[in-house]
This record gives sequence, structure tokens and C-alpha cells, in this order.
Amino acid sequence: MISSLRPRPSLRVPFGRHRKGGLSTALVFLALLLLPAHPIAAQEPEPESETDRIFREFREDRTKLYNKLAPPFVECFKRRDSLIDPLSPIFHGCLDWHSAVHAAYSHHALYRHTGAYAYLDLVEQQIAPNGVSLIPAEQVYEQAKGADLPLTENPYGFGWFLILARERELATGKTDFRPMADYAANQMVTWFETRATEGDARNYILDTAHANYSWSLINLDVWARFTNDATLLAAVREASEPLLENFSCPASRDENVNSPVGFQPACLMRLAAVAHIWGDQFKDWVMARIPADYHIDPITELASDECHQGGLNFTRSFALFTLYQLTGNTDYRDNYVDLVRYHVSRPDLYIEPDYLAEPGYMCYSHWVAQLGVRTISESFEAKPSTPDVTPPI
Repeated sequence: MISSLRPRPSLRVPFGRHRKGGLSTALVFLALLLLPAHPIAAQEPEPESETDRIFREFREDRTKLYNKLAPPFVECFKRRDSLIDPLSPIFHGCLDWHSAVHAAYSHHALYRHTGAYAYLDLVEQQIAPNGVSLIPAEQVYEQAKGADLPLTENPYGFGWFLILARERELATGKTDFRPMADYAANQMVTWFETRATEGDARNYILDTAHANYSWSLINLDVWARFTNDATLLAAVREASEPLLENFSCPASRDENVNSPVGFQPACLMRLAAVAHIWGDQFKDWVMARIPADYHIDPITELASDECHQGGLNFTRSFALFTLYQLTGNTDYRDNYVDLVRYHVSRPDLYIEPDYLAEPGYMCYSHWVAQLGVRTISESFEAKPSTPDVTPPI
């Protein structure tokens, strides 16, 4: 027989004989090969950073903060104030129309974020007493009101109404405010177009009260994004052009705690509006206009002749959170938390012991708490997306 044709020895590993209750030598050998050289230690979670702890504890406390702010707007929304808007079918409390509107917004927001139905129930009873809706009558009043006080209601009050309509849809699924919201949005677009025609947009960008350009444009952008209205989104972006012009409006101006005027931090809110509308496309532009180590201390005392200072801690913190969302700088987020916590801890700055008496009700008790609700609620919102369109400048 030719030797090359002889059967070759098997190349298989010769398994040893199994003993009762034991493994073969080969199986033990293979098992040892599969063992790791060193035992794998259990991976411990990374320790929580100080800034993450601050924000986590803030999120955990939001219901408490909301409830501390609630008494003045719960009480004032039910009033029929004789000074400014006694004829409004629905929004006749809280001294004026726009303050009653953002009181209604606050009730909806607290219901959505805390689950406490009592907040929503109060508003529903005023919207439809005995089951009869007053919204058609309010729509007539709204259209008359816009022409009556063009700065406090258009754009400011109408912008707040858009925020209310969005919150109502999110909280209840009801779209019954849509006709009024559509009217408000159209009126606001007309107002911004007028600024372009008149060439006076910069005056309103620098305004520190109701007519502040940036605050109202943010509100219009929120509604345009929510409704996914392409025409409205285009109008918002066109109206943002004056914000991008080169003029003196330093963010450092809004660090002032000594003698600020008004309730809008005009220069800081300008940056917040650009951040909200254009996102990452203007991230570098925004960051270049914020000083290093930017920080805002809370206003601790209100000037006797400047009631609107009562809202600055909240509007400044609102803008800071928008800047945090754009830049990821947690210093802005920490500052946001500090300002909110401080102001909520000072009920004397938004509600007096007898908050329906003068001057507390006239000065700040009818409106400041609602700004606080809006500012806290920003912490529930996702970062606005960056539009996929070419910016105007």
C-alpha cells in the first residue's frame, strides 16, 4: 500500500473520558481559555457634576415653585377690574387684558405640568360659564382692543395670547382659541412690517417695556413653529433682520442691578431672540456679544417709582435659559436657576399681604408671578431647532 494513501491521524482534540459528575479535560481547557485575564470590575456611574445637581434639584422643585407663585394670579383672574378692561367677556381681571391673558396661560401651564385640575377648572368656568362659551364675544372684544392700545396689546398682549393658545392646546387638546390666535398673529406681523416701513425697529429693540421688539418676536416664533406655518415662519425670519444689524446694545447693560428701567432686558433679549429664531446658524454671532464670565445678580429691592423692575429677574432668567440652550454653557443655566429661586423666595416682590390693595396690586401683584410661570416653564421646553434656510444677513 502506498504510504501517502494511508489514513492520517485525526486532528481533532482527543476528548478524555467523562468521569461521573465531572468535565472532560478538553472542556475544562476551553473554558479556561474563555475566562478573561482579569475580572471585569463593575462600572460605577460618573459622579454628578455640581451644575447638573443644581438643575436636577430645580426640576424636582418646579411644582413647589409654581404653587408659591399661584395665589396672585388665581385671585386676580376672577376679578372684574373697573380700571381698564371691565367689558372683556373672559379676560377682565388682573387689571388689564394682557395680564389676564397670561394669568390664563399660567393656569393652563400649572395644570399641564402639575396635574392639578383646579387650576384649569377656574379658567374653564370663566371661558364657558354654565356651559356657554364666551369665546365668540371675546373675539369681538380682542379685535376692538388691538386698535385701542397698539403697544400694550399689539404686539405685547397678542404675543401672550399666542403663548396661551399653544398652552391650551398642549394641556387640553382644545383648539377653540385658534381663530383669536390667527387674528393676533396677523396683527403682529402687520406691526413688524410697519416697523420695517417706518424704519424705527431699533427703537423698539431698545424698548424696555411692553413694546419690546425681541420678546414679542420670540412669542410669534413660538407660535409659528407650533403651527408649522411656513408663511408665518418666513415673516418671523424677515422681521429678525433688524436684530442682526450692527449697533450698540451691549449685554453688559443688562447686568445692572442698581437702577434699571422697565421689565425687559433689551440687549440680552435681543440675543435671546436671535438664538431662538436662528439657532446654531448664529451661535458664534451670539457668543461674540456675551462678555466672558457673564453673570447677573438678582435685583433685591425695587425702586419706589419703577414698578416694572419687579419683572426683571424673571425676564433676564428667561433670556439666560435661551442662551444656555443655544450655547450649552451651564453657567447661564445656573444663573437662570439662581434668579428664579431668588425671586420666588421673595413673595414681597410679587405679592403683598393684602395683594388686592394699592399700591401692590397696581404695581406688580397683577403680573409678575405670571412671568415667573413662563420662565420656569421654559425648563420643560426642547431647544428650538435650527432652520434649514439661508439667514437674511
